[in-house]
Amino acid sequence: MPNCNRLLCLMVLLMSSSVVALEPGFQSLFNGRDLAGWEGVTSDAAQSWRVEDGLLVCTGEKGTWLRSREQYGDFNFRFDYRLKPGGNSGIYVRVPADGAHREGGGVEVQLLDDAAERYQDIKPGQYSGSVYLVAPATEHVSRPAGEWNTMEINCRGTHYRVVHNGVVIVDADASDYPELAERFQHGYLGLQNHSEEVWFRNLRIGPPQPDPVKASTCTRSPQRHHRRSFRRCR
Repeated sequence: MPNCNRLLCLMVLLMSSSVVALEPGFQSLFNGRDLAGWEGVTSDAAQSWRVEDGLLVCTGEKGTWLRSREQYGDFNFRFDYRLKPGGNSGIYVRVPADGAHREGGGVEVQLLDDAAERYQDIKPGQYSGSVYLVAPATEHVSRPAGEWNTMEINCRGTHYRVVHNGVVIVDADASDYPELAERFQHGYLGLQNHSEEVWFRNLRIGPPQPDPVKASTCTRSPQRHHRRSFRRCR
């Protein structure tokens, strides 16, 4: 009977935290217990970040962003996030130690409650999943505030692919967005603190994934082609 009770407790814990099994070649970036693997930059991380019920939480208090202790070049970063109504946050990608994510630095991938009235006049490159103010999301698929979203950020050289809730919303390269060639291709990951509550879980990183096989343009039915879904035959 005691063994059954322990098994039941374990099942409840897994169900409540929605832990996903690590994909082959991936490693977890959050152990569900503490901030190991992450560090505060401008202040003590514990002032504005905490672990609660197996989730990594930005408390909404003014404070530091979280920086990974390791640096990365080409990779595939996957995670779940949840925002409050009107929430705003972001993922810093390949940034230097000071977190620079504009010109002369890395990039930011936006996390936003797109549907909030306060954002009705935002620019295309500010929607959730966009490479912020560089490569805009081609589709807006954020779930309602309070629900969990999934995101995958794949980086290979100057090529960025963002998958939001199962939909490819960014497939950008320096050939289309020359500014990406000026951004760092190696650096830290970061979780932005926008002085708003944000919840994260299932943070994991692995090798960059190959680009999906694209349809050949040698077909005789061009009406089936979709924008940015194929390359010219050579």
